[in-house]
Amino acid sequence: MMKKSMSLSLFVTGLFICNPALSEDEEEKQAPLPDNEIHLFELNHDQDGYSLTAGKNISNSPGYDNQPFFTPDNTILFASIRDGKQTDIYEYILKTGKTRQITDTEFMEYSPKTSANNDILTFVRDGENPDQSVWKMDRKSGEYSWAINSKEPVGYYHINHKTGDVLFWSRYGWSVQYLNLKRDEGRFVMGNAIPSTPKLIPGSNKFSFVHRQTNSEVWIKSFNPEDFSVTPLAPVYGVNHDYAWAPNGDILRAEENILLVWRAGQENSGWETVQDLTSLFKGKVSRLAISPDGKKIALVENK
Repeated sequence: MMKKSMSLSLFVTGLFICNPALSEDEEEKQAPLPDNEIHLFELNHDQDGYSLTAGKNISNSPGYDNQPFFTPDNTILFASIRDGKQTDIYEYILKTGKTRQITDTEFMEYSPKTSANNDILTFVRDGENPDQSVWKMDRKSGEYSWAINSKEPVGYYHINHKTGDVLFWSRYGWSVQYLNLKRDEGRFVMGNAIPSTPKLIPGSNKFSFVHRQTNSEVWIKSFNPEDFSVTPLAPVYGVNHDYAWAPNGDILRAEENILLVWRAGQENSGWETVQDLTSLFKGKVSRLAISPDGKKIALVENK
C-alpha cells in the first residue's frame, strides 16, 4: 500500500480558473455536456489503508453520466442523458445490475439525493420558475413539489431531512447559504465559494463545503447550523475540488488519477496516497461517492 503525504510544494495555488472537466457548475452548463462514465468499485479498508478492487462500468452509455449518489436501499442514483436532449435521473440497482429511469419531465434534472428512509427524492431542476431550484418527488406517489422555500438559483445542495437544515451553493452568487425548512429561516454563510456539492459530515448535523479564501488557498470547511460557526477542515491542492466522506470521518478525493485520503484524527499527516488509478482509467477521475456502509465507491471518469 502506497503512503505519501501531499505537501504544499506539489501544487501551486492561484486565481480560480474553471476547469470544465472538474468544476460541477461549468460541467453542467457547457454545451455539449462532457462524455463520462460511472465506475463502481469495492472499497477495502483496514488499518493499513484503503484499496479499490472489482471495478465495473455501471452507466455504460455514451454521453453524460454523472453525480452518483448511494441510496439507503442499495442503489445508486445519477444524472444522465439517454435521449440526446436533456438530463434525467436514473437509478442503478446493485443487486440486479439493472438501470431504471426515475424522472421523465420536460425539464433538466441534476444532483439526485434521497431522504434517510429513501421515501423522498430531491434534485436540482433547471428550466422551471424559479430557475434551477431544488425539487422533490415522492417515491411512492411520483408527485413533484418544490423542496425549499428560496428563490435563490441553486447549483448544488444537501438537505438534512432530520433537522430540516439545508446548505446550498448559489448558482449566480457563488456563495454558500443556509436554510432551515422547519423554521422557515435563512442565512448567508460565506461568499467566494467553489462550485461544489455541500455534504453532511458523518456522525453529526454539520455540513462541509469548499471555499476559496482571500489568500487564494482552497479549503474544505465545516458549517455548524447550531451556532453558525465555520471551521477549516482540510486544504485542497490542485484543480479537482470534489471529495467524499467515509463513514469513519476520513475524506477521500482524486487528483490527476491519484486517490488521496485525509485521515480523521491524523490531520498532521496531510493528504496520503491511497492508490494510483492511472491503469484503471483512460480519462480523468473527477467525482466520487462512498456507500453508507463504506464498502463501495463510485468514481466518475471524464473521457
